[in-house]
Amino acid sequence: MIRALNVLAFIVASVLAIALYIAKTEAQEARQRLVEIRSELAEERRQINVLNVDVAHLEDPDRLRALARQYLGFEPLDPRREVAMSDLPLLIEPPAQPYAVASEGPSETAVREVGGPQ
Repeated sequence: MIRALNVLAFIVASVLAIALYIAKTEAQEARQRLVEIRSELAEERRQINVLNVDVAHLEDPDRLRALARQYLGFEPLDPRREVAMSDLPLLIEPPAQPYAVASEGPSETAVREVGGPQ
């Protein structure tokens, strides 16, 4: 009986030792993968910072102004050339009330042209 108990204890101890070795190996692999992921994350953040700086350079108003002058011939607007809205000519004369709403009964509403047939 004691011999069987010793064999059983040895088997249990062996299984636990193997399980501990497997868990330790998996933990080391997980730590190594975590270090790799952190380094990848740091590289991605560095690339994002580089791209943000690049976008800031591309959107710089002075740079855009110089490009507009160089390639499109645009120049800043001279303040003396500004015109008020009241100085602009009217292309269409505004109508003097072309339509009026007349009531023909308690619930009916008709729209008719002012000065036209009634």
